[in-house]
Amino acid sequence: MSRLRVVELKAGKEEVLARELRRASQSVDGELLERVRSIVEDVRSRGDDALIDLASRYDRVQLTPSELVSNREEMEGAVEEVDGELLRALRALSRRVAKLERERLRRLTFSVKYSEGTVIRSEVRPLDSVGCYAPGGRAVYLSTIVMMGVPASIAGVKSRTLATPPQLDKERRREVLAAAYVAGFDRVLWSGGAQAIAALTYGTQSVEPVRKVVGPGNRYVVAAKLLLQTETTIDFAAGPTELVVLFDSAADLDSVALDIMAQAEHSPDTLVLAVTTDRSASYELVERLQELTVSLPEDSVVRVSLERTGPVMISESWRSAMKFVNALSPEHVSIASNRLRPLISDLVNAGVITMGRGMVSVAVDYFAGASHVLPTGGWASSRSTLSVLDFVRVVNVVVGSERVVRRAGELVGALPVAEGLEFHAVALGRRDT
Repeated sequence: MSRLRVVELKAGKEEVLARELRRASQSVDGELLERVRSIVEDVRSRGDDALIDLASRYDRVQLTPSELVSNREEMEGAVEEVDGELLRALRALSRRVAKLERERLRRLTFSVKYSEGTVIRSEVRPLDSVGCYAPGGRAVYLSTIVMMGVPASIAGVKSRTLATPPQLDKERRREVLAAAYVAGFDRVLWSGGAQAIAALTYGTQSVEPVRKVVGPGNRYVVAAKLLLQTETTIDFAAGPTELVVLFDSAADLDSVALDIMAQAEHSPDTLVLAVTTDRSASYELVERLQELTVSLPEDSVVRVSLERTGPVMISESWRSAMKFVNALSPEHVSIASNRLRPLISDLVNAGVITMGRGMVSVAVDYFAGASHVLPTGGWASSRSTLSVLDFVRVVNVVVGSERVVRRAGELVGALPVAEGLEFHAVALGRRDT
């Protein structure tokens, strides 16, 4: 019997409920951190030998040192062997991601000129090397490989390493290699979990350490990134999937239900909710979800995920609903009704916002062109989606002259004087110190 239900979102309790849900989905604790610390130290001290042992223990794949890393030539060979329709899909997604990221990168370069003659140029410098992690447990996330590799390639990163769990299935292995080739990676490190993050951070006999580690993963990956963020740069702790759908009676409830089911199938600890102010619509959506889940096993990933939170919430007002969503700061927010378009301006904290009747968040995952590597765990309140910005540094080039310095002394010379920095003031031409 399905235990799906409608939950009341009480006014004044929005932030409390958001904290409770966030705490319930928290996947990193002290015990896990200690296990991950042990894995990290093992990789740091033993390198490839540790990766091989851990692949056997956790992935049940036997690797030799020569099989740990696949090069560009091996990827190219895989491209010739994978299904043609899959290859076309990978290339289509790659082109759409590239279009957005090229435009984003282009807008970072500009010049500003001031009246006294100072010119400031905003210029872009790519990172030297990056390591991108793609999960590979319940599914092989080929689209995620594209979402990371394409922006890194467009940014001009010189060395691009993909790390992903080793595959027993030869066809799956070829598909991963083909996706990595299309995305522009230089090599594939066949390693998953915390050990992959450690290998990218410290390097091993087979792979060089990287400047930055990005990408989503399970709680071991999240814990390793948090543990190693003082050793390397990370993007954010991208953990279990999160989706909040905002809907009313004008929404296509079949699409809403399918979108919820789709995101719930990632893992049993996904955070998937639908929020409305329309009581009738809330019960109708629950009925649709029950119809879709009734044939699923009791322990199916989708049912466990949905029943954990009771996926439909009824709020007395959209103002209260927005307060809750912003406090939760979810990865995906989908506005499923055209009548609710004005809510976009009220959404402050979200990784990505999907808008339109019948427009599902899954379209972001595979088609739209916006990245689906998004901040989870509340990081959306302070962190943007993964993009070309994660693979570059913006450098200001300031061009001036003696005239500029003299004008600086006239306009702002009082600042270093007030700060007690005598030679700063003198350098700006201020002589009355």
